[in-house]
Amino acid sequence: MHISFIAFIVAAVVIIAVAACLIVYIVRKAAKQESPEAQNNTPYEDCLAKNASAFKYGTLTDARDGETYRTVQIGGQVWMAENLRYNAEGSYAPGNEESNVKRYGRLYTWTSALDIPAEFSEQSPSNNLEMYRKIKGDNYQGIAPEGWHIPSLKELETLMDNLPAKSNGEELRSKCSWQKPGTDTLGFFALPAGYRFDNGSFCHFGKRTRFWCKDEYGSSNAYRLSLTEESMDIEGVYRSDAISVRCVKNA
Repeated sequence: MHISFIAFIVAAVVIIAVAACLIVYIVRKAAKQESPEAQNNTPYEDCLAKNASAFKYGTLTDARDGETYRTVQIGGQVWMAENLRYNAEGSYAPGNEESNVKRYGRLYTWTSALDIPAEFSEQSPSNNLEMYRKIKGDNYQGIAPEGWHIPSLKELETLMDNLPAKSNGEELRSKCSWQKPGTDTLGFFALPAGYRFDNGSFCHFGKRTRFWCKDEYGSSNAYRLSLTEESMDIEGVYRSDAISVRCVKNA
């Protein structure tokens, strides 16, 4: 047998062996990440108790449905420390399970959050100048409780100004429910409620969360604050997606 052919066979066997080892390593790593011991097992109730002792939470009762929320001051702003649960048209239960609403709030399309007709998911509210001026004004209520409002892009940026310059958002994430717990140093208590695409699919429950603001981003998008276990950013998403809402107290 020719020596070059033998060398080729040996090299092929080595490559196959290395590839097999690599595949086994990847599979084991993925399994380890998904195993029970790799999960964050901090009880939700323990998080609440620790935060209650660490922060001076206020309370807000929504007169429409009697729901009560914790509130927290962060810098010069007062935020809801829970996701809105108001059962508005165009809202959905996270993960498509109503049992998730009490803890994770509801998911809202942008037009539902702003309490404007659904037709404006594909066109600018500037087509209705009276409504557009209201949205652009300060403290635009939308579906927020009385005395509260849907945050603006500037207000989301102000919230982020309270974080370290290179923060990945861990200061906003709760210490429970996420596989990689946050530090929750501000009492914001963000939970991974996931989101719903306009095709009806629910995604990333337990892994990510997004929060609407009132400002448009192009013709069919709007700005949102996104938190994952590794990152934080403000970008635009389709207004027809359904994501979480945190309200800010009127100044």
